[in-house]
Amino acid sequence: MCWRSSHCLDIFFKLNIIVFSFLEKSQFVKLVFILAGVRLVSMLLFNALGVIGLFVGALITSPIVGTNLTEALIISLISALNPYFSVLITKRLLHVDNLLKKLHAKELILIALFSALFNCLSHHFYFGLSNLHMSWESFENMFIGDLLGITLILFIFSLSLKLMRKSKLTSA
Repeated sequence: MCWRSSHCLDIFFKLNIIVFSFLEKSQFVKLVFILAGVRLVSMLLFNALGVIGLFVGALITSPIVGTNLTEALIISLISALNPYFSVLITKRLLHVDNLLKKLHAKELILIALFSALFNCLSHHFYFGLSNLHMSWESFENMFIGDLLGITLILFIFSLSLKLMRKSKLTSA
């Protein structure tokens, strides 16, 4: 199944490049980044197990030009841990159960905002420490790109959940 493998992340990464490449600001910043949403959904579905797949997927899709192995490993780790901590914290604060029964529009919006902000802060904190000079404009662009990508994927995920719940009710 696609959701269980790092191959799925590679597919979404390539899809993001094909569809939204004209909105790319740099190798690290895109104005629409659907992988941010895929990472979040992976965490909603697989919890801590998703971190491994996300780490491997992020490593596979790491930019080859302009980074070294250490940077690729650290950025991949940040990319894998951010959605995990975002979901863990927001599910706990919003009292969302593991079956996602209490996951509604308000919760999805708050999870999306927190995840996009947390992701941008941690990436730019690392970029600052490693002298990969990124401006506040790139921070804003990353936040917007993550938020748009998360919103798009969470909308699709939410519709899927509603359709599955509805089909269970009609078949019961």
